Amino acid sequence: MAIDANARVAALLELLEVQSQGQGLFIGAPTQDVTARTRVFGGQVLGQALAAASFTVPDDRLCHSLHAYFVRPGKPGRPIELEVSAMHDGKQYLVRKVAAVQRDELICELTASFSSDSAGPSHQQSMPEVPPPEAFPAEAERIARVVAAAVPELREDLALQLQNSPVELIHLDQSGFGQAAASSQPLRRWVRVRAPLPDHPVLQRCVLTYLSDGGALEPSVRAIGGRIGDPMLQLASLDHALWFHRPFRCDQWLLVVADCPSVAGGRGMNRAQVFTREGALVASIAQEALVRTRELSA
Repeated sequence: MAIDANARVAALLELLEVQSQGQGLFIGAPTQDVTARTRVFGGQVLGQALAAASFTVPDDRLCHSLHAYFVRPGKPGRPIELEVSAMHDGKQYLVRKVAAVQRDELICELTASFSSDSAGPSHQQSMPEVPPPEAFPAEAERIARVVAAAVPELREDLALQLQNSPVELIHLDQSGFGQAAASSQPLRRWVRVRAPLPDHPVLQRCVLTYLSDGGALEPSVRAIGGRIGDPMLQLASLDHALWFHRPFRCDQWLLVVADCPSVAGGRGMNRAQVFTREGALVASIAQEALVRTRELSA
């Protein structure tokens, strides 16, 4: 399995390089993902929306949090219009709202707050002790294991997705594609972009925003003993939130530790913490997802 890391990452950066049309309007390029047959990956919409919002604030103001609602699935092959409006311009904080639209239909609405860091007290939860990335088998073997555990209908697309992804993953626990007994234990994975990225902190945030939607609903699936791709299980992201705490680089290994505190009312709550290899807590993620069983037709 040969992976052209530089080409994959270059395609990701091109995807996040939104084009200004003036008057707060930006255009996000359509996905080139060969496996995106029915909907655009939510991380792409989020990453492009944050990139557009970041263009409208001074360089010394960085996004510290964002909150988004997925209104309807994006359609692959179509560009995304990103309409940015200023909600607040204060001395310390600036807030932007972004409407992501395809053919006059709203697919996602994102609000992002920007600020510059200031001096103050510091605290963080400790990173759990986990094996380093070097302790795991080669990527080809890891991908083969994930694909083998998936439902047969997903295996071909899943293999293509993993092999063509700009992101390298190491699952420390069984992924949501494998059948497992219900468990509320955290799901842990190492993640990094395959090739070096520019140093710009705005780009690092946009890339992490893109990454943050990958596997975001897996804790809910595992909590109920389900498996992604099960035709009787209906899954969809409803909303997404991300907080940036400390500097990081997405081209270096990051540990994502995710769990599910609740599944109820047809919705699952998922949350995650992101640590650097050195143990710094750099980001927190929360996402609520539609999680329900489909009714059998008569």
